[in-house]
Amino acid sequence: MRTKWFFVLTAILALGLVTACAQAPAPAGEVVKETVVVEKQVMVTPTAEAAPTEPQYGGTLNLSLGADFVNFDPFYDVQNLEFKAPIYEAPIRLSDEGGFEPWLAEEWEVLDDGKTIRLHLREGVMFHNGREMTAEDVAWSAERAMDQEIGHHLGDRFTTGAGATVVDDYTVDIEYTEITHSALDGIARLYIYPQEAVDTIETVPVGTGPFEFAEWVPGDHLTLTAFGDYWQEGLPYLDEVVVKPIPDPQARMVNLLAGSIDALWFVPLADKALLEEAEDVTVDMSPPGFHFYAFLMNINEEPFDSQLVRQALNFAVDREKINLLAFSGEGNMTVIPVAESSWIYDEDLADYYTFDLDKAQELLAEAGYPDGFETSILIRGASGLYLDMAQVYQQDLAKIGVDIEILPTELPQYWPKLIGSEFTIVSHGTGDATVDPQGLFEGAACCRPFRNFFGITDNDTWFPEYKGLADQAARSQDRAERKELYGQALRIMVEQGWTIPIAWRQQIYAIKDHVHGLRSDMDGQIWLHEVWLSQ
Repeated sequence: MRTKWFFVLTAILALGLVTACAQAPAPAGEVVKETVVVEKQVMVTPTAEAAPTEPQYGGTLNLSLGADFVNFDPFYDVQNLEFKAPIYEAPIRLSDEGGFEPWLAEEWEVLDDGKTIRLHLREGVMFHNGREMTAEDVAWSAERAMDQEIGHHLGDRFTTGAGATVVDDYTVDIEYTEITHSALDGIARLYIYPQEAVDTIETVPVGTGPFEFAEWVPGDHLTLTAFGDYWQEGLPYLDEVVVKPIPDPQARMVNLLAGSIDALWFVPLADKALLEEAEDVTVDMSPPGFHFYAFLMNINEEPFDSQLVRQALNFAVDREKINLLAFSGEGNMTVIPVAESSWIYDEDLADYYTFDLDKAQELLAEAGYPDGFETSILIRGASGLYLDMAQVYQQDLAKIGVDIEILPTELPQYWPKLIGSEFTIVSHGTGDATVDPQGLFEGAACCRPFRNFFGITDNDTWFPEYKGLADQAARSQDRAERKELYGQALRIMVEQGWTIPIAWRQQIYAIKDHVHGLRSDMDGQIWLHEVWLSQ
């Protein structure tokens, strides 16, 4: 546009020059008048190019999430699970303030002493196949979520589900066998789709979201188009969304800088600072939830059956150094598995363990290991942050006599070893992005008092109290009481030290400056319904 105006302005001036040469000199007053006209041409140019500040309709958003899709069924958390919200929607959603807000449901009620959630649905919400969503669809989706035999990931959030009852066309009750404080966390992930689409949902997604499926060419692109009957009037702003699989992080970054894509997800920490310095690029990240990187010990394996040894290894963690060397200085480090935004956050526990090798060595000697010991650490994957963290940790452990062998493990071999507790220490990611802390104590592998891979359920001294506190907090209806109970359980967890939180897992993404209105919640979901382009 600037080039065009330059040539236009040059032509105007050239024409004026030719005319002036061909005619007799004009009076001075007329020359001044003519000069003012030329200045107006120059002044108009930047005004015509000014970027809009209000949402604009139209355009195609090109983005890359890395690898390609493998399954579009929203009940499964597999590759690109962050891209559910553009197509599917749930009755409620996670808010930016760390709570819930109405979505497909206008409001909800808690009934039956906390065992029933009644949803009052919006009228006129349409599926992409042209049919209106009703309470029957929500009830069917809820009961499918509760079906533990299917094997989808959403089942973990509905383990206490008892069924669903249609009250009327736009009212449905989601029922539980017991008080389930994390029920709303599950309902916020209950992405609704029509029952008639179940046989093809893995390859042809159908939801109520702002964009509907157009085509998927595996290995090349997924194309979505604006849904004309979307229930939010005036949305979406975009005409089209194209998702391109570009697995290599460096290739994704090159495509962003070259303008081939407008946004990318999963920016490597080492590249974050570089992208922040790039022209016309904004880098951001999802807010922390309860997902975190950690070292975890199997307390059934010697010498980690000793609380003193476990505490010693907590004091041997230099988070500042790990942040610098493994996270490129961009990590959001933590000592406890609870974010500051949580209502059970305990500031007194937040610095319970500091980096203190003298203290670590003292505890090892007290435990009967004055000269240290040999052990190994299982790594989630053959490369990446899990390995990088362990390599930094290895250096400091060596200073207190702990010789640790690092075992990078490809994922197909890693998961059976983790689930079978075939390790002494593991470098792993754990936690659960929930609003209610019950999700941490029931959904996170590190902390749940059942199906735990780290041996805590076999302990007969402190574990019964830990489990009892978590169970009592889950049954209570009083938040103050629950905070006290969860606080006691959290203190046991920290003091026993089998889990060593290192840093919060947050998704980093980069977008071009002409992309506006993008949102990412603490679950990592990508929200595009209000995205618009200024060019």
